[in-house]
Amino acid sequence: SPPPRPAPAPAPAPSPGSLAEPSTGDLMTFYMYRSQNDANYSLANINTGNLAGIMWYIQNEVVSGAYGPGNKFGITRILRLKVQMRATQPLLDAGMSFGVRVAFDSGKCTGPKCDYDWSKYGYNVGCNNLGDYPFPTYDTHFKGGIWYSLPGACPSRSYMDGDAQCAEQEPGGKCPGKPTGAGDCTWNYEPAGQIMLSELYANSSKQDFWDKPNDDAANLRKVQTAQALFEAKYGKDPPVPPCDFQYEKFYD
Repeated sequence: SPPPRPAPAPAPAPSPGSLAEPSTGDLMTFYMYRSQNDANYSLANINTGNLAGIMWYIQNEVVSGAYGPGNKFGITRILRLKVQMRATQPLLDAGMSFGVRVAFDSGKCTGPKCDYDWSKYGYNVGCNNLGDYPFPTYDTHFKGGIWYSLPGACPSRSYMDGDAQCAEQEPGGKCPGKPTGAGDCTWNYEPAGQIMLSELYANSSKQDFWDKPNDDAANLRKVQTAQALFEAKYGKDPPVPPCDFQYEKFYD
């Protein structure tokens, strides 16, 4: 009879600080914002921002006319999202809570360096202060603007091309319950309200509201108008954690 086959070696236990383990990071709870059309769907593999970041995006890309007549993507409203996140251990060990802010195009991560990002640091929440890497690297005249990236399952493919096998191989960072900081459990969200863009124009025309796009004071008033509308409905937001992504540390 043939000799008995050797038993398979047990899988090595995750080393301390690896992406398979919960991290020692703090649980952070704060609000993000997102511009969207009238459709409702579960959010993952998307970009969001703080309110200043989203207002610049709307001004620069949605209502500017640079992408044709009408609002780009049919955007009609600004959503408010209550986000919980916990950084992974490799990211914390590198001195950061946020990774690089990647771009998502129809749910597909288009860079920078998505594979490096996920494999080294797990499916982390990314951020960038407007004016810093990766984009935009110029003065937007929206002081304090931040953009974020929220990686979900199968970020290597667009929404149309994903499947169950891809989702299993690329689980993403969105997870139920409190995020643990493991590489596949870094964030979740719940809907927390909205305003319609039309509400911004209650006391002016759309054209007048978005006038003076390169004027810091005018842009601050735009953000304050949106903020007042949200606060009237939902109260004040708690402070937003600083966007602490650092290029030199992340790509060390």
